[in-house]
Amino acid sequence: MFVRSLCSLALLGTLTLTGTAVGQGMAASDAAPVDLDVRLRALETMNGAASSKLADALAHEKSLRGYVQQQGLAAACGEASSNTQHDMALGFDKALAIAIQHEQVAPSGSNTNATPGEIKAYTDLASSTWDKLQSSMANVEHLSDCLHKQKKFNDYLGWSGDQQKSQAEAMKARNAEVSKKNTEQLKETEKKEDDEYAAFKIAQQKQHQAFLNQSWTKYKFDQTNDLKAYKYRTQYGPNSYYNSYAGNMYGGGGGGGYYGGGW
Repeated sequence: MFVRSLCSLALLGTLTLTGTAVGQGMAASDAAPVDLDVRLRALETMNGAASSKLADALAHEKSLRGYVQQQGLAAACGEASSNTQHDMALGFDKALAIAIQHEQVAPSGSNTNATPGEIKAYTDLASSTWDKLQSSMANVEHLSDCLHKQKKFNDYLGWSGDQQKSQAEAMKARNAEVSKKNTEQLKETEKKEDDEYAAFKIAQQKQHQAFLNQSWTKYKFDQTNDLKAYKYRTQYGPNSYYNSYAGNMYGGGGGGGYYGGGW
């Protein structure tokens, strides 16, 4: 049946269960005491498989509901009476027992010293995910059967294909717009960085020029002071005019001065 192929999400295949384990199908409560690490790994595997399939089931259900609503068939199709009324229905306890048996045969990891608290928390999580998956799968099958009865299923397939194409084109347009914005933002960022670097270079040049000006001012100051010191030494230093000829002229030495000296 085509409906069955639509709602079969290959959950048991995802769990990679052996034929023997599936055949036994015992409930978790009927099994012998199970090591806590084995149970935790089984719960993790089961929750991971259910989570990945839940997204597909919800997307499929959303598509079906959209078409049913558009065609005004909501009242005619109604809701699924139970989440166990579908071709892939499988209770949580039975599924967990199968996952535990598989984990015992082919361990997916090493022991981590799991605690009862961890087991309780992960059991609640896996059970919730599993129930949501079962409900969504039941809704998918129920709505598909309804469209078959209304002779609308083939029309739905065409509508669904058009919707997927439109969504793909819309996503492509959004991606192009995002890419354009990213490119523009990158250009703006590069321009800003270039402007900042140019401003930095100008500031550096000004600072360097100021340093050169200060150095030249200091050089001129030092040169002026050196020149003054030289002139002072020339006039008043050893062997200068005032310490040689002028000194003899105004006295202070031996004979021969104009105003003193003893002649």
